Amino acid sequence: MASEIQESSELFRESGQEGLSPTRFAKLLDITEMELASALGVHLNVLRLHPEDERVQSRLSAFSGVFARLLELRPDPIAAAFHMKNTPIRVLSHRTLFEAVKDNDSQEALRYLQTISGGQSG
Repeated sequence: MASEIQESSELFRESGQEGLSPTRFAKLLDITEMELASALGVHLNVLRLHPEDERVQSRLSAFSGVFARLLELRPDPIAAAFHMKNTPIRVLSHRTLFEAVKDNDSQEALRYLQTISGGQSG
């Protein structure tokens, strides 16, 4: 599983770069940089000019971790991205996975994904 998470995080890295790429993340989820900056809790200029900023990388890492777990259940990155931002989940107070992570509830989102991977419905 660790290698799967490592591979899925590569979806969010620019070639040859160590940090996660806000641009690639926004593109995969089909959201604007402004929406991503808001979700990460940073100003758009920080996102654009300092993508290596610790807060940006930390928050992107939370999103990436949930996305990686979702990819284990739905291996198509485009379908996973669609569900991450569009499927409201009852046990997450009818929030999407994206909204849950945005609200700093990535652990709740991960628990939900663990539960459904075990065969329970959410």
